[in-house]
Order: sequence, then C-alpha cells, then structure tokens
Amino acid sequence: MKQLRHWLGLAVFFLAASVNAARAQQSQPAAPHIVDLKSTDGTLLKATFFPAAKPGPGVLLFHQSNRTRTSWDDVSRQLAAAGINTLTIDERGYGESGGKKEARELYHDADLDSAFEYLTSQPGLQRDAIGVGGAGWLGVDNSVETALRHSADVKSLVLMSGETLLPQLRFLRQASQLPGLFIVSDDDEYPPTVEAMEWLYDCSASPQRQFIHYIGPKAPWLWYETSDASKVPATGSHGTDLFKRHPELPTTIVDWFVTTLIRTPGHAPIDAVASAAILNQIEMPGGVASVTQQLLEARRKDPKVQMWPEVNVDIMGEDHMREADAEKKAGHLREAEMEMKVGIELFKLNLLAYPDSADAHSNLASAYLQAGEKALARQYAQKSLAMIDSHAAPLSSWADTEQRRAEVRSGVEDLLRNLTTTPVTISQRTPGSVLRDCDECPEMLVIPAGEFIMGSSAAEKSWAASQTGSVESVADEAPQHEVSVPSFAMGRYDVTRGEYAAFVRETGHSVGDGCGIDGFDWKKQVDRSWQNPGYNQTDRDPVVCVSWQDARAYIAWLNGKVRQKSSASGDDPYRLPSESEWEYAARAGTGTPFWWGGDDAAASDHAWYKSNSNGRSHPVGLKLANAFGLYDMVGNVWQWTEDCYDNSYLPAPTDGRANETPSSDVHANDSRGKCLRVDRGSSWMFPTWALRSATRERNPSDYRDTIMGFRVAMTLP
Repeated sequence: MKQLRHWLGLAVFFLAASVNAARAQQSQPAAPHIVDLKSTDGTLLKATFFPAAKPGPGVLLFHQSNRTRTSWDDVSRQLAAAGINTLTIDERGYGESGGKKEARELYHDADLDSAFEYLTSQPGLQRDAIGVGGAGWLGVDNSVETALRHSADVKSLVLMSGETLLPQLRFLRQASQLPGLFIVSDDDEYPPTVEAMEWLYDCSASPQRQFIHYIGPKAPWLWYETSDASKVPATGSHGTDLFKRHPELPTTIVDWFVTTLIRTPGHAPIDAVASAAILNQIEMPGGVASVTQQLLEARRKDPKVQMWPEVNVDIMGEDHMREADAEKKAGHLREAEMEMKVGIELFKLNLLAYPDSADAHSNLASAYLQAGEKALARQYAQKSLAMIDSHAAPLSSWADTEQRRAEVRSGVEDLLRNLTTTPVTISQRTPGSVLRDCDECPEMLVIPAGEFIMGSSAAEKSWAASQTGSVESVADEAPQHEVSVPSFAMGRYDVTRGEYAAFVRETGHSVGDGCGIDGFDWKKQVDRSWQNPGYNQTDRDPVVCVSWQDARAYIAWLNGKVRQKSSASGDDPYRLPSESEWEYAARAGTGTPFWWGGDDAAASDHAWYKSNSNGRSHPVGLKLANAFGLYDMVGNVWQWTEDCYDNSYLPAPTDGRANETPSSDVHANDSRGKCLRVDRGSSWMFPTWALRSATRERNPSDYRDTIMGFRVAMTLP
C-alpha cells in the first residue's frame, strides 16, 4: 500500500509503542506497599495494600494457617489491575504480624475491624462495595465473621477449603443477598474439608452462589488444619496452594469479584445447582405462574435479584418448541399447540427475569414466529436488534462473545426478512431505509443527500503526521473542498465472507493466485485466499483477500440478480462507492477527524484496530454504528472505492462522482500505467490515527491482502 506501508515500519512501531506504553502507565495501579495496623492491645499486624489506579471497590483477603498473606499476592495484583483495591493481612502470630496465635480469640474482632477500617478509609474507595476472601479454616472463619460484622458493606464472598462456626453459619442462612464462591478439592490434606465446604454452600441462602469442586482421590486424615508442616505435609490441594495446580483459579476469583463488585454489585451469575429446586418447580403444572409470582415478590425486596440461570430456562423453552415441531410433523396438532404454549410461557418468564437480554428477546421472537404470531415476533425481534446495536448491555447473562453476538444478530435479521411480506425496493429511498434485493444480497442503507468538506485540515494533518512520523503520508488529503453528494445507498456492513461465498458458489469465481499477509509490504503467498486468510473467520466476518477486480465481479453478479427480477431497463444499480461518497458516508455529518469526535482514545468503542483486534478481523456490526447507521466504516478491513488515485484533490469531482481519470503523476499508477485504485477506512492492523475519515490509501486493482475487503454502493432512481 503506497508509501504508507513502508514508512510505517520501525518508526511508527516504536512511536506507537511508546504512546501506548505511556497510556498504559497512566492506567496501571501503583506499586503495593506494606502497612502496619494496630489492634486494640497495641499489637502490630502486617498487611500489604494493593491500590487500584482509580477509585472503586475493595477486597480483604485472609490466609490459611499453613501460609501467610503473600499466598494471595498474584490474585491481589490482578484485582488491583482490574480496578479493585486489595488488602492482605497476616493473622496475629503469623508471618510478620506480632502477638501470639493463642490470643486470637481475645482480639479476633478487633483485629478484623482494624483491617476492615484501614481498607475502607482509603481515598476513593467505595465503602459499600467490599469483597472478602479467605482460605482454610482460619481464612474462611475470618471472612464470614467480617461479612457478619459489616453486612451492609460486604457484597461478595470467596471461601476456599475451610469451615466456620455456628453463629457465622446462621448469618449465611440469613444473608440471601450475599453472593458466594465456594472452592474445594477432593484431595485436600485436611479431611473432611470437602464435606465442610458443601455444608457452607448448603447454608448459604443466596441463590447467587457457585461451587467449584475439583474431583479426585480422597486424602487420608492425618491431623486438623495446622501450621506445623511436620504433622500434615502440604499436597498442593488446600486453599491458595490450589493456584499452582489450577492456574486458571486466580483469574476465576478475580472475575468473580469484578462481576459482584463492579459489573453487577452484589449480584453474580446464578448457579443451576443452587437453583435446581426452582427449575424443577417451573416444569410442574402451574409452575410458571407460581415462579413468576415468586420472582415478582423477590424483586420487591431486591430489584436485581435473579433466581435461575438465564441459559437453563432458554434450554427448557427450546426443548418444548422442538417437541412442538415434532408433534406437528407427526400430525398431533393439539399436542403441538400445548408444547408451543409452554415454550412461549418459558421464554416470557425468562424475559421477565432478564429484561436487558437481547438473547431473551430473540428467543421469544423465534417462538412467536413458530406459533404464527407474526406481529409479536416482529416486535421482539426489532427490540432484540436495537439492543444488540446499542451495546448498552451484554448480549445475555451467560454469553457476550463477538461470535455469539454475530450469531444472534444473524438469526434476528433472518427472522425479520422472513416476516417481510412486501419486498422493499430501491424505489423506496427514505433516508435510513434498509433495502435488500435477495437473500444473498447485502443490506443497503439509504444515505441522505448533502454537502460536506472533503479532506483534512492543516491541524489534522499536522496531528496525523506527528503520529505517523511522515508529513508525506497525509499530504494527499488536500486541498479541502466542498462536495455535493446526491442520495444513494451504501452497504450497511462490509461484504461478509458468507455473502461472498454465495457469489463464488454460483459463479465459480477464482480464488486468485495468492494473498498478501503483510499490510506494510505486499508479500503474496499462494496458499492464502479469502477462504484461508491465515486466521479464523466466521461467515459474518468481512471477506478479505479480495482485489478491486474481485469486488467488481461480485457487483456484476449482484446486478445480474437484479436484472433477473426486473424487466425494467436502465443502468445497473450496484457499484463500488466513489471516494467522496465513502468519506461523506463515513463522516455522517461530522467534521471531526473521527466520526465519533476528535479523540482517538475513544476508538475502542467504535472500531477494530491494532490495539484491540488481536491480529485478525471480527464479525461485522459488533462496534457502534455511525450517525447514518453504517457499521465498521473505519477499522476491521480497508474498503475499495471506484476511484483512480491522485495525490491531490485538485482534479477531483465535486458532485459525488468517482474520479476515473488516471493521474499524470507516475506514482499514482501501477507498473503497467494503469491507475491505482483508492481504498479507505483502515483495518485491524493499523493504529488509531488511520481511523480518521480522511485517511486514504492506494493499491493496484489486482492487489489482495488479508486486511482488504469492500462494501457496495447503489445508485437510487
């Protein structure tokens, strides 16, 4: 790709690395520091405070009797990095703390309060969002007692390999709004720790509790939990010793605290085992109505309470809908109707419990469509799609991966297409209307007519040059000039791999002679193609490794489909967008460097680029749309336009048409004297400065690359 691909080598790499490092340093937590806590008898207790980079919740961690506070260091650092201030403390008589173990009972409450007050007194700490975790008998007892003493502030528990006493158990039986994570291993060296942890789990009144049980051979009983290693050798199965054998466990604990203290304070994903009774009740005659009432009553006490996992009731509803379909095929219409009714009631119940779930709306829409209730199906499908597009909440309580979002979006869009009784045609040109000519055709969005200033200002070019290290790289974004653009339609998304595959299946279009794998130096590899770009893609990912010529062949195929459906004469509607149409559509009424404003730090919400892409493309539509409703206009993949490249806008059309005249500048043409074609929008490989609406690129018309795709435009009558 022009000189941009060459100068962006080492200079930009090191510049970007230094900028990113500076930003990362600003957001990194400060180093942990040791603190002295004084109990009521004057005993000094040693603790370590791990401050987060910004104000937020806190966590207090207690060790087991054969370890000290340092056993929590890895978890503590991860918690601080995740935005949670963390304090670990050596119990009286352990580690670096003073006093004697035997005096614990006399000063137990005072020691706990000293640690709690220190943590909650830190600047910016949310006192009412505290988590407590403990390992072994010592740590578990300390944790539950701390939660009992500060029940208004403690919102989350993590208990590992331990037990506690009757007053603390009674507290757990009453603490219905205290989520708890319980962890134990069968080969714990202090039997019967497993049974003690199961009893703790059973005593917890919170429906939002989870049990992690590592299965294995039972260890023999040797002695009670002790700090004397000669009595019971450590096996790596007790408390924080589990971290070495199960390296995923620290991250699991961190995720638990992040969920219950930051994302949904005081609430955690529901465990199906904990909610087995209510799930069984739902399936009983009259169960849905009874459970609905229970949920409404529980919500009066706690508006955020959940009583079952969303995904479990999803599965139950789907089972009934599948059974309804089977009964219908067998000719048992009455039985099919009954099963369908139960399925719909289950999906309605789940939506009542999870009103912010786009997935729950989608499931209910599908059920209504199966039942022939088209108006309700459309209502819930449209709501689901709006929620997915807003990014205001996770897709569901159990999955919010980009793959799942893409799958649900695709299903909802298919459902809405099936509900369309009268096809929308290109004659309906209201701005914002979505057009689609065939099942394989891309969705087209009508763009309103308007004027805009094309190119970048001197100030913008200066900033971009400071990021790239080259004034020459942005010199072709001038001079700024006004362009008047008639209304046209633009692909709502980049052409996807699935859409391109339909074209190849029908036409047998060649995959080509290879694809470039390095966006900065065209190193074509013959074994790479749109089918095998070198990284995994879904059918909702934008197609890559397609040349300008490939894009034109795809467009010819689309126009052939339009001609087959209509006897009307006239020019073919589908085409590549002109460069000015592309920039007008990308800006969507803005004059700032980025369509979302002037700050590249906000890029992650709007685009896939070098710092957040993980070195690959991503399914279309997962980032926020611009004001016109277009997705991925910048980032993800570069997009071909119709235009011949020129290094100045002086000869450029001002009416929205493409520049089809080869430049007199030899550098604007390929080695055969043919014009290079303009591509726009940047990609997953480039840093944020390239996401600007004015950024330009040029390449030969037969150029294929793992970061190059396209979207189509349409001329409106």
